[in-house]
Amino acid sequence: MTTNLSAEKLLIKPGEGQDIKGTIIKVRAGDLGNDFSIMEAQIDPKQLLAPHMHDHEDQAVFVITGELEFEVGGEDGLRFTAGAGSYVIKPRGVSHCFWNLRSETARYIELSGRSNFEDFVEDSEDDPSLVTTIKAKPKYGITFFPHRIPKLLKDNGLTSVVGVGD
Repeated sequence: MTTNLSAEKLLIKPGEGQDIKGTIIKVRAGDLGNDFSIMEAQIDPKQLLAPHMHDHEDQAVFVITGELEFEVGGEDGLRFTAGAGSYVIKPRGVSHCFWNLRSETARYIELSGRSNFEDFVEDSEDDPSLVTTIKAKPKYGITFFPHRIPKLLKDNGLTSVVGVGD
């Protein structure tokens, strides 16, 4: 039996965690054998999380509140709506993005395998925008597809992109 456990180490209360530009790292991968991290975030009305792909980590999203539109597999891939209480799997090596078509902010939890994505989020803290992040962070094995953003914005009536102008 492990004796170095404490409620302070095991309980993450509302409002706790490291807030990095609206993404809150709740549990670090290093605290879980480097298997996965847990983050909480939100996406504002009419906002897009830019299309991208992870080389190193699988991810899963749990929608807490609101509704999110997902695209998994690129422009010719799958599109579906995930309402509150839904889980969405985003395998490594598969392009994905999501957006909020509703008039209220959507909140979600993201589980990411390994610490790589957590490190990316943390390292992005001082970047002024997603544009800088896209160009400066290839070491994390995350490929962005910025050429797709204008069409996604137009076709879905979206008005902004997460991380641009924040």
